[in-house]
Amino acid sequence: MTDLTIVMPNYNGAHLLRRNLPSVLQAAAAYAAGTEVIVVDDGSKDDSVDVLEKEFPQVRCVRHLENQGFSEAVLTGVKAAKTRLLFLLNSDVEMEVGCLRPLAGYFTEESTFSVNPLMLDEDGAVNRHSWNLRSMQRGYLKLDDWTIEQARVLRQSRKLSSLYACGGCMMVEKEKFMALGGFHPIFKPFYGEDYDLGIRGWYRGWKTYFEPNSTVIHQSQGSIKDNVKRARVKQVRRRNRYFLEWLHMSRSQLLLSTLPQSLFQLLGEIVILDKTNVKGFFTALGSLPQVLAARRSILEGQVMTLDEIIHEIHAFDPLVKKGKP
Repeated sequence: MTDLTIVMPNYNGAHLLRRNLPSVLQAAAAYAAGTEVIVVDDGSKDDSVDVLEKEFPQVRCVRHLENQGFSEAVLTGVKAAKTRLLFLLNSDVEMEVGCLRPLAGYFTEESTFSVNPLMLDEDGAVNRHSWNLRSMQRGYLKLDDWTIEQARVLRQSRKLSSLYACGGCMMVEKEKFMALGGFHPIFKPFYGEDYDLGIRGWYRGWKTYFEPNSTVIHQSQGSIKDNVKRARVKQVRRRNRYFLEWLHMSRSQLLLSTLPQSLFQLLGEIVILDKTNVKGFFTALGSLPQVLAARRSILEGQVMTLDEIIHEIHAFDPLVKKGKP
């Protein structure tokens, strides 16, 4: 028995399971004998379950008879896991053999919440969201520029704090994940839930890191792209961006910067008849009572403010001064 379980949600991803599970199993074996891989099939209509049973019998399959969504599938897998550490992995990600051990090393410190490996695109390009080094600019949390060379040099002398780890390839401690209630349901069906989770972890003083010497490859296909129309994805992304801002920005930031900027952007989208993004705003507005209730709950017991978190992830970094790259 080891201290790690790999949890992979799956929806209509039989082709992705065939493509990527071999690398997952190799990485699991390289980490430690007995490392379990759990695939949560979220009501797939394709032959995903048959593929798992016939081609990957060593993988534990947990089934939802009906599709429940990404957050619910992850939570089912987390509850089924019996280990302290979890590696949450999307089915469109290929793992390098030795990627798990560098991540697990962070959890010798009690304050560690989650760790993100380096994510490469299929062409070898670095995915900038591997390291969510963000700063406040005009009421928004903008992703700062960085290079993998800079990150690796910095990593030689210090750990690289990050605002959040991407939900498609993150190592996290089960007890802390469950203490936060997992991914917040307000972001259902997808996008933004990992961003919110990382911030909520920081609120409790639990830290997220980026490890540039651990690598996974994120492919251009996936369950969302394969099963959801682009307009729907765009609308949900915009709605959830508002949710993130309304949940986590301070009142002064909201009133003085974020909301004025959002309304100015919305006016421009109305002028150019960008119906999808406009619908995203009004869908978010319709959920405002739920967002405010969630905000009150999230901020209870907060030990760090968002400004303090941003300061901490930048305080050590000579490449970023006063929040500006």
